Amino acid sequence: MEKPASPTITFFKALRNATNDAYDRLGLTLASSLLWFAASLPFWISVLALWRRVGLLELAAVFFSSILLSEVWMGCVYLAYRIATRDEPSLLCFVEAWRALGWKTLWLAIVQTFVTLVIAFNMILYLLSNVLLLRVFGVVVLYILLLWFTALLYQYPLLVEHVFGAYSAEQTRMSWMRRVLRRSLLLTIGNLPFSAGMFAIIAAWAIFCFVSTIGAALMYAGFVSLATVHWTRALLINYGVIVLPPEPEIIPDEQFRLPEE
Repeated sequence: MEKPASPTITFFKALRNATNDAYDRLGLTLASSLLWFAASLPFWISVLALWRRVGLLELAAVFFSSILLSEVWMGCVYLAYRIATRDEPSLLCFVEAWRALGWKTLWLAIVQTFVTLVIAFNMILYLLSNVLLLRVFGVVVLYILLLWFTALLYQYPLLVEHVFGAYSAEQTRMSWMRRVLRRSLLLTIGNLPFSAGMFAIIAAWAIFCFVSTIGAALMYAGFVSLATVHWTRALLINYGVIVLPPEPEIIPDEQFRLPEE
């Protein structure tokens, strides 16, 4: 990706657009947040059960509840995409997302879980080592984990763009996973200040929502999905992948006035 000299959409402009869309479509924002919150309850219950007792049943519960949470999150992201593109958004977007993206979301969630566990396991292993050099390397792996977490925020919007948006013309059966993962890492590493700001604001919003409790149920997922979609599309616009329609020409009123006699 070659970055243009002057970006079209800034970080804060994309954030403002997401905030305006969340306000304009408040009902859909609340509904998507509630659906995600309801799907997150089985996940946290299964995680708590796994914490108390490690067994095959508990591991299976965590796996299937995480898949359910990923599928609902994909519905939130697709709804946010339809809101951002002014393409008749409704709660039926969840059904459309599951029909078109259900299997892709499943495989993406499996890969995300596997990579996260591998990086986290190595980080813990190195940090708990008695060798100073290995502990230093553990800190490096921690930064790699943070980069990976940031790349995760791009991956679902990029998957939507792959199927419905900017990259739909290049769909293939074998390469979609590689393309989504590669592009998410390129956007993260190639735009570190942008990506770090995105991660920081989402983390702050998560803390605020979950401390307030009611915010986690009513506003968290709806706003975060809109924000990640707008930020991802802003970078794709800045790279020239998405071409915005030209602004309508404003014709002065003087041209419509009849000449005075």
